[in-house]
Order: sequence, then C-alpha cells, then structure tokens
Amino acid sequence: MVRAAALAAVAMVATACGSESDGQPQPEPSSPAESTTSAAPSSAADDDRELPHSGAPAVKNPLPKSVLDGDPCTDALTKAQVKEFLGGAATSDDADEPRLGPGCSWSNQDTLASFVLNYDVADGQGLSGAYANAKRRREFNEIEPFEGFPAVQYHESDVDRTCTTVVGLADEYGLVMSLAIGPNRAEEVQDPCDAGRMVMERVVGNLKAKA
Repeated sequence: MVRAAALAAVAMVATACGSESDGQPQPEPSSPAESTTSAAPSSAADDDRELPHSGAPAVKNPLPKSVLDGDPCTDALTKAQVKEFLGGAATSDDADEPRLGPGCSWSNQDTLASFVLNYDVADGQGLSGAYANAKRRREFNEIEPFEGFPAVQYHESDVDRTCTTVVGLADEYGLVMSLAIGPNRAEEVQDPCDAGRMVMERVVGNLKAKA
C-alpha cells in the first residue's frame, strides 16, 4: 500500500511556479519540468572549508565520480522506470544548472507530472552545501540513507509545494532532485517528499550499478 501511494504521488507531481535557489529569485519555468532548487553554498568562501562541514555526515563508502560522467537523461533512470513513474507519454529534456551541474527534467505534458534531477558536481561541496543552507529552509530533515549514502530533504517555505532531496555520493559531490505539486493537486498529494524518496532510490541504485 505504501509503494502504491508513493507511485500515485509521483503521477500527480507538477511544477506550477518558479522556485528559489539559495535566496536568489529564479525565473518562472516555461514548462513544468524546468524548476529545480540549488543545494550549493551561497558564498565562495565556503569552498575553502574542510569537508564535510556544517554538520553534514561523512560519506564512508563514496562512489567514484565517474558514475556522474554520463548524461542524466539516459543514465539516471531507465526508460521503463520513467514510464513507471510518469506514464508512457513521458519525455526528457536537458536541465543543466550552472551552480550544480548536468541535469535532466522528465515530464508528462498530458498529466503535468514532472521532476528534475541534477548531478551536484560544480562547487565540490556535496551534501555540506545543503547543510550550510539548512537555516534558510522552512523544513530540513535528515532521512534514511539511500544504499548507505546520507541524504536530506527540505521544503523552501510554507507555500512552496516543492520538496528537494539531496544525496551525498561522496563528500565532494552528490545528487539534487526537486519535485513539486501543482495547486490543483495540493489536496490529493500533501507531501511530495514521499514520491521524491521513491524516485531517488531508483537513481542511486542505477548509478551504483555503474561503479
């Protein structure tokens, strides 16, 4: 029953408005799959701190960075997995983010369901970047690790229906994924974090298999 509910939640997530990245306004996306949230620190001075910092846990058994060398649209999720989450009409588009790294957005224009994943490789801060910005989040929670890799989830504000999941694959790099629920589905799906956990489990499993 839990798995079925989570799959139903994935099928109903949809981005309906722009998000914020580290307190900096972002342009409103032109399609439901273009919104993402940065977990990177806002100050370049943070780059000089020893990792991990800001309370982030160390990644004890890191994955090699080479698992993030490919295209997220083809390596992070299989076509069958995308179909399971979003249906047969799902499409993918590049969603690279300068402050994070290569990314991909998956969406179904018929249902407006979507989610965005980025490889967090640009600033070398990994999960520490999310912890450094924890006070800016309305809700910031450590969650169960994904196959041994530490992770957190957070919401941006009381009115933001987006849940961001951040996973540390090593102290210096990781994964950032954002899902958001459109206002017309808010009563049906109150917490997009459940769906985020399910999708991220598949992503981590696929990347671990590449190591």
